[in-house]
Amino acid sequence: MTRHTASLGRHEVRLLLWLHGQCGRQADVPVPTGEFGRQKNMPALGVAALAEALQERGLVRVHEDGERPPPDAELTAAGLAQAEQLVADLENPDAVRRYTENALIMWAYEENRSGRRPRLKEFFIAEQSSFHGQVLGQGVVEGSAAYLRQARLLTLDGEAIAARVELTDRGRTCATSGAGDVSAYVAHEPAPAGLTIGSVTGNVNVLYGDIETFNQETGFSLDPEQIHQLIEADRDLRHRPGVAPPSPETRTLAARVRAQLAAAPNSTATQALLQTIGPILARVLGG
Repeated sequence: MTRHTASLGRHEVRLLLWLHGQCGRQADVPVPTGEFGRQKNMPALGVAALAEALQERGLVRVHEDGERPPPDAELTAAGLAQAEQLVADLENPDAVRRYTENALIMWAYEENRSGRRPRLKEFFIAEQSSFHGQVLGQGVVEGSAAYLRQARLLTLDGEAIAARVELTDRGRTCATSGAGDVSAYVAHEPAPAGLTIGSVTGNVNVLYGDIETFNQETGFSLDPEQIHQLIEADRDLRHRPGVAPPSPETRTLAARVRAQLAAAPNSTATQALLQTIGPILARVLGG
């Protein structure tokens, strides 16, 4: 955002974009704002207040003709330029993704700081769920939350938007150092590679590389229990001198997992699993 829109509310942004659409993308074209109020079910005085707020920022020129509100308004050159930038952002998937990641981090930080572990679906009623006046889609929010989990910035306890959200230590650091700029933080402090163990159903342990996400992305069916079996076989090879080589069954399992990873499309989850499981498979298979 520029200095013009840094403090704009969602309704002010919506009026700015609406004027942009009504004026044929030209500055200095007066537009009656009453229709905006009817479309948004907003009283005339509310529309007038939005127009005046935009005028104070130099984005809109209000026509004071003494008639009842709401007034006619036109975009200034600065307002037209800002509206064009907002439209470009809304049409840019990377801009939407970056905003969503940052918004989720800051929302979760505020919620966790107050002692709450909110469900992801609660994000949609938060102020942060609006990007340039438009509510973010469920797919964008779920995808960004999955990325933040893979980057070890938050945890998701549950399925899809019903999952409870809690920041990790890395996530809290990201939120408090750099105003929650996820891209900058991850570039400077990448998630450590290697094996991280986290408990799941029963006593099974799985790799950080999020087997569930990998299965969802690829349609494959890696079994956490079988991955755990390979981890144990690898641990024996490395820490128990003279131990018998892996059984044919274990080697067959390792070969099957390696084939699935090799056939999987490239993704964050695939790369995470390759970084952690790859060396294990090589040692179990003897290559």
